[in-house]
Amino acid sequence: RGTINLNTNGSRPEALKRLIDAGLDSIRISMNSVREDCYQAYFRPKGYRFADVLKSIDLALERDIFVAVNYLNCPGFSDTPQEQKALHRFLKQHRIHMIQWRNLNFDPLRYFKIMDGVAQHGRPIGMQRLLEDIRKEFPNLKHGYFNPPKEKFGN
Repeated sequence: RGTINLNTNGSRPEALKRLIDAGLDSIRISMNSVREDCYQAYFRPKGYRFADVLKSIDLALERDIFVAVNYLNCPGFSDTPQEQKALHRFLKQHRIHMIQWRNLNFDPLRYFKIMDGVAQHGRPIGMQRLLEDIRKEFPNLKHGYFNPPKEKFGN
């Protein structure tokens, strides 16, 4: 009984496989962006690559466990056309079950400077419009803030 959830950076798909085999029910993987350059600029991964994160997501989906992305967002970056387009592409390729919208607790001016150094960004469309767009395009995607118990995975 109960729900076994793992909050992770998704860096070790081989370890994730063993956890799923042992009974893991769900994962939540933290990401600030679904664009590799932006992800790497923020997380500065050591000992893993962005491809490992995607592999972990795909493995969890293939093994039929609940997959949420802890989407660390920053208005002015997350709602740019480039990030919106990348998020759409990501959600089409990786049919996750939930996005947990989280505030990125980082100095926004410093963050914009870092992100501007690795990728181009257009004029933000606004977070409300981004959320409306995602809800319209992906009506079965859950939005929330907490990991649901397994009894609510299908709701």
